[in-house]
Amino acid sequence: MSRICLIFVLLLTGCQLKPTLDDSWIALGEGYYQLTDAWPEPAQQLMQQVIWLDNAQQQQFIISALLQPEAILLVAVSPLGQELWRLSYQPEHQMTVSGIAPFNQPAFAKVLLAQMQMALLSEQQLQARLQHLRLQQDGNERALYDNDGRLLLQISNAGQLAAGEKIIIKAPTYRLQIITLQQDYLP
Repeated sequence: MSRICLIFVLLLTGCQLKPTLDDSWIALGEGYYQLTDAWPEPAQQLMQQVIWLDNAQQQQFIISALLQPEAILLVAVSPLGQELWRLSYQPEHQMTVSGIAPFNQPAFAKVLLAQMQMALLSEQQLQARLQHLRLQQDGNERALYDNDGRLLLQISNAGQLAAGEKIIIKAPTYRLQIITLQQDYLP
């Protein structure tokens, strides 16, 4: 009987060591990042030009990003002004997405939002949201590694949102170049 109790205690202890992850956690490599559902900085609206390079294909669009304490809204439009996709992320991790593939797929949209947050939030804000991931920062350059030391993401010019600034995000399968065209702080 004591063996059964010991096995039960060991199983219970093991279950307690592994945290329960809700929908706010995104798998990146062998680790996880917890999305923030509210913008922790002063409210602002950004207009950014994005160049997406993927498998020798290039897409270009403009993103209007509304970053507020109560929600994050991203709207991408083509160079001709046609809405391509929309992502809204609100308190309690409520996400809505629409538009063209792959941006309209919730799993893809969450990864894109995670990478945006990795590029824009401060190192201190990010560290508290990482599990089994390691963020290395040198000035405005960031690299994200999993526990196996595998490079998952490289970000150049992280956190630089002023007009004219360029952020480059390199993931294993694509590269994003983001140039801020306009930054307006909201009351």
